[in-house]
Amino acid sequence: MWPIPTLENDIVTISFSAESFVLCWIEKKSMQNNFLNLKAYERHQLHNLEIENLILFNPTKIKNIIAAFLSVYKKNNAFISISLDGFGLSEQFITLPTSTPQLTDFGISSTGNFLWGYRFMYQNNDGQSVFYLYKILRSLLLQYQLLAIGARLNLMSIIPQKMALLSLYKTILGAGFRQSTFFVDMVNHNNVIQNLISAEAITKIMTIPSTVSIADELPYLAVLCGLFTDQGLSL
Repeated sequence: MWPIPTLENDIVTISFSAESFVLCWIEKKSMQNNFLNLKAYERHQLHNLEIENLILFNPTKIKNIIAAFLSVYKKNNAFISISLDGFGLSEQFITLPTSTPQLTDFGISSTGNFLWGYRFMYQNNDGQSVFYLYKILRSLLLQYQLLAIGARLNLMSIIPQKMALLSLYKTILGAGFRQSTFFVDMVNHNNVIQNLISAEAITKIMTIPSTVSIADELPYLAVLCGLFTDQGLSL
């Protein structure tokens, strides 16, 4: 019997969006300031319809880029977490009278062409609970699952980018996180959560090498760091 490769206690995060996909290897150093370390980072622009509306039209090229990244940094046995953002992923904020709803309260059928989920966000001034609700086509999700199988990835999760950003926001604030403050921040930024995360905030929790331009890469770094905090802090 062939030995099973030992899984590494590392996470490689991959972000797919309309215009690019980005790969990142983040290392956890400690739980002090700058407790994360950006070890490797690559952003690939998509100019030849490799991905269109999140549909993988050239999965072989995408798989080869991922394989090359993992090989160069010797992360073939690392855990993998993926985020998606774009057409095919339906997202909205909805309000309910309870913070502990039943699935039926969302009025969404459990059957059909979509998988769906939600996250509690905050309580508004009217005492109503605001939730982030997402739906993804089953056929679209299957493409990324097949990509992971074909590339022999140790896939941990596939989540929307907003969920990754929410995790990062909470990690940055740490023990200082308050739902009331989050509510004010979200209202002030029209529920665009990525606008809550600054370059200064990210550098407080992650060491970023000078070869990576934080100003240019901030939107991608935020998502990839959020993917890590959503999955990697328990490793």
